[in-house]
Amino acid sequence: MKNIIFLFSLPRSGSTLLQRILMSHNEIASVAEPWLMLPFIYTFKKEGILTEYSHKVSYVAFEDFINNLPNKEDDYYKALRHFAENLYENQCKNNEKYFLDKTPRYYFIIPQIAKVFPDAKFIFLFRNPVHVMSSIIQTWCSGKLNQMYNFERDLYYGPQALSEGYKLLKDKSYAIQYEKFVIDPKKYIEEICEYLEIEFDENMLSNFVAQDTKGRLGDPTGIKEYKRIDTKSLDKWKYTFNTKFRKKYIKKYIQSLDESVFNIQGYNKQEILREIEELDVKNSISLQDRIGLIYSELVRILKPNIWFGRITKTWAKNRFLS
Repeated sequence: MKNIIFLFSLPRSGSTLLQRILMSHNEIASVAEPWLMLPFIYTFKKEGILTEYSHKVSYVAFEDFINNLPNKEDDYYKALRHFAENLYENQCKNNEKYFLDKTPRYYFIIPQIAKVFPDAKFIFLFRNPVHVMSSIIQTWCSGKLNQMYNFERDLYYGPQALSEGYKLLKDKSYAIQYEKFVIDPKKYIEEICEYLEIEFDENMLSNFVAQDTKGRLGDPTGIKEYKRIDTKSLDKWKYTFNTKFRKKYIKKYIQSLDESVFNIQGYNKQEILREIEELDVKNSISLQDRIGLIYSELVRILKPNIWFGRITKTWAKNRFLS
C-alpha cells in the first residue's frame, strides 16, 4: 500500500455505490465502513462521549500526557498514522496501491484526519439534502418519521461539517455530486482515476456488483437492489414528501441550513426550495406523521432510549457518565 483514500460524505449519499465501483479497480482495496479513526480522534475532544470510566477525567489525563511529549500532539498524530497505516495495509491482501476508508461519520473529524494523513487522497461526495433525508426516512425509518431523532446530527450538523471540511481540503481533494455522477458515471470515474493516478478501467462500471465489502455496515438495500448505475434514485424524494405536512417538513429543513452549505457543495438553495414548492402533494392530515415527529422530538430531548432501553438501562443506571 502506498497511500490511503478517504471518502467523505453524509450517510445515504451513494457512498457505498462509489466505494464498490472504486474497489473494482485492482489498485484499490476496501472493506465496509472501518470507523477506525473516530475513537482515537475523540480522545482529543472534551465532549461527545459517554463512558463508564469518566471521559472528562480521561481527557485531562490524556491532555497532560500529550503536553509532556517532545512535539506534543504532533507526536500523537504521527504514532496514530503509523498505527492506522499498518492496519490499512494489512487489508491490502493483493498489495493494492490504495486502501479506501469509507466512513460517513468521519464528517465529525475531517480536520483531524487531514492532520494525521496530510498526504492522503480525499474524495468528497455531495448529495442534495432533500434526497439524503428522503433516503434516511425510507431506508432506516421504514418510511415513517418517529425515528428521526437518530439522525439529527447527520441532517443538521453534517452538511455544515462536510462543507467546512471541503473548504479546508479543496486544493488537494476531488469533489463530486451524486446527482451528476449517476447521470454520467464514466466521466466522473475517469476523473477520479486521474486524480488517483491510476489507469481507468471501464469494467469498473459493471464489475462493482460483484464486490463484497465484507462487513455489516453500508447500504443495506442498494447492494441487493442495484445491478447497474441509473437515475431512478433522483425522483424518489417526491414519493417520500407526498403530503402537505411532509412538504412543509422538508421545506423547513432546507430553510434551516445555511446558504453557504449549498454554495460550497455546488447546489442552489433557492432552486431546491422552488422544486419543493412546485411538488404536487396529497391534502392529508398526516396524523401518524405528526405524532411520529412529536415522539421523535421527545426522545431526542429526554433520551428515554438510553435510560429505559432494553440493553442500555442497566448500563446507564449502574455507571457514572461524564
